[in-house]
Amino acid sequence: MATTGVYFATNREEMMAGEAVVGFGTALNSKSPLWLRYGAAGMEKAKKGNPYRVADLFVAPENIPNTPGADDGDARLRGSDAVYEGLRKQLVAQKGRADVVLMLHGYACDFENALSNAAEVKLGLSTATKPLEVAMFSWPADGAIVPFISYASDRDDARSSAKAIARALQRFLGYLAELERKVRAGEMKPEELCRANIHLIAHSMGAYALRNALQALISDYGGRTMPRVFKTIFLMAADEDNDAFEHDTKLARLPELAEQVCVYFARNDGALVISDVSKGNPDRLGATGPRTLTSLPQKVTLIDCTEVSVTRPLTDANHQYYRKRAEVQADMRQVIAGVRPEAIANREWVPARTCFRIKAARR
Repeated sequence: MATTGVYFATNREEMMAGEAVVGFGTALNSKSPLWLRYGAAGMEKAKKGNPYRVADLFVAPENIPNTPGADDGDARLRGSDAVYEGLRKQLVAQKGRADVVLMLHGYACDFENALSNAAEVKLGLSTATKPLEVAMFSWPADGAIVPFISYASDRDDARSSAKAIARALQRFLGYLAELERKVRAGEMKPEELCRANIHLIAHSMGAYALRNALQALISDYGGRTMPRVFKTIFLMAADEDNDAFEHDTKLARLPELAEQVCVYFARNDGALVISDVSKGNPDRLGATGPRTLTSLPQKVTLIDCTEVSVTRPLTDANHQYYRKRAEVQADMRQVIAGVRPEAIANREWVPARTCFRIKAARR
């Protein structure tokens, strides 16, 4: 059976079989919330449960200087570098056509579910002219829905994972900078350097994890302007306060990292209504859009998905449309392809709300 390859980084606890890592659990890594493992998975269609299951899992060996068992010789290769090299070779093989999508999953998403979502997004958003390579950062959501307990636990873990997410991004940027240095020094041919656009998708509570990672990056840069890393940041059904773009301590500085930020929201998102009402949160960005529009950064585009948010099963609570509704995925594919916001098919402009609305396909 053919498999779909996805990459991952995670700060979850390691599940061991002897000396081998065979999976990842629901808690933070016992060594440190900053301890990261990198790898790749081959995903195949599942007969039940998640749409895709892990057919094979590769966890890159870690060889970190000044830690027990580390080899400090010339052969040292960090797990992140090994995985990034695999990704680079895949992109080079695509001859410049492919883009990279990084993902942050949401609440109640275990490790295999996270990889399944990554495979689903890769297959749903890739096209013949714009194939995608997808990498998921999997923070330790519980993968269960226990009233009150799971939500609070996941929110704590999302916040605790902020520095790990920021560190993973900094490692990625460092790897890209090293490739540029090698080309300048003549150690690598220019055609071996991939210059793919990089996009970020943060779904649900992943947007809250992103907010906290952003604050860690702001601290790392000492308040200076941060580099533009992403072509597009997609905030999908964001379980984040709807005033987030008004405050530097939330998402106000997020547009520094991207050429554009796309906020997809749905007023009938049942999961976010529960987050709002039962958890004592303010109105959610993924349900209402931003609280005010007067000071919204010009880079931010709003897309109302209320007409296209309903999915099956009903337990999805109109919260999974980013990977289950064809209209939304068609919209995202056009964004990734670089189509101007006003030229994207199946959108209409709503002046009163200063947003676009995705129209439901006729059935």
